[in-house]
Amino acid sequence: MHIHRTLLTTLFVLFFTVLSAQTDRVFDTTIHNDEYKIYITLNLYDKNVQVPDQDVLGEVEGYIGSSQCRSKWLIVDSRMVNDRTAELEVINDYGSEDFTAVLKMNNDGTYTFKKKNGSTLKFAVNRKWQKLPSTFQLTKK
Repeated sequence: MHIHRTLLTTLFVLFFTVLSAQTDRVFDTTIHNDEYKIYITLNLYDKNVQVPDQDVLGEVEGYIGSSQCRSKWLIVDSRMVNDRTAELEVINDYGSEDFTAVLKMNNDGTYTFKKKNGSTLKFAVNRKWQKLPSTFQLTKK
């Protein structure tokens, strides 16, 4: 009887350890903002994201894309502030503009992106620059 309890307890602990490990990877995801038609794909843990149609760049920590434009902004470096907040170093795919930003997972499961300094995050949409605000929300689909 004691062996069965010990086995059940061990399995219970292992199950919740695996479950918590999966939910702790909050920066290994793709998140979206439907209003601005943009998304962020990132993996700040393994740093092994391939940018579509830009294999020459190799693996990066992530990228910011628009469903209305082919260009990407690359996340080339990051620093974890805590398990729900990361600082990002971002550069455009031409290498001509860059900025730093903070990405935070909120208690409700949404994410807040906040540009700290540097260039404006923008995409060419219908031959005009779509400049994004310095702060906006993103969600998982």
